[in-house]
Amino acid sequence: MSLTNSATRYGTVTKTLHWLVALGFVYQYVVGTVMTAIEGNEFALGFSQATLYNWHKSIGLVVLGIVIIRYTWRKTTRLPDWAAGLAEWEKKLIHWYEKMLYWAMFVMPLSGYLFVESGGYGVQFFGVTRLPTFLPKNETLAWLGHTLHIITGYAIVVFLTLHIGLVIKHQIWDKDGILRRMLPFTK
Repeated sequence: MSLTNSATRYGTVTKTLHWLVALGFVYQYVVGTVMTAIEGNEFALGFSQATLYNWHKSIGLVVLGIVIIRYTWRKTTRLPDWAAGLAEWEKKLIHWYEKMLYWAMFVMPLSGYLFVESGGYGVQFFGVTRLPTFLPKNETLAWLGHTLHIITGYAIVVFLTLHIGLVIKHQIWDKDGILRRMLPFTK
């Protein structure tokens, strides 16, 4: 398998970055849901709410780093040609929601960071080191960051539903094997 994309397939680097971001966002969604559902010092899966918040912030920054690498890779390498089974309307839809997903992949962690920084919470990176604070405490900015974080979370669900729905359509109804182009360990 090639590291770079070919005319018909995504390469190892693209696939790895795609699935790392996907796993990162799934993890963040699960942890975000659990950490906001438990109260105070209750424990979920052996972790306190404070520990879950800390991990959520730390992983969010890691995911942002991977998104930056992924976006750079996407803009500096060739893409495979469109899959043969895609209709013109599907190509337009993919192009639109890909832009929206990239937008959301940046806004989600940045809005979370704006929220914790301007809210005075800060980031204890994986419980090891406290990251420097660059923003003063500001309730309006904290509210804006928190609101954007929530709205972007819903937007990601919508865009991913479109993405996964289109893949399922091609996999189950069209049976054109489009999913193999992005699955790891496939030829």
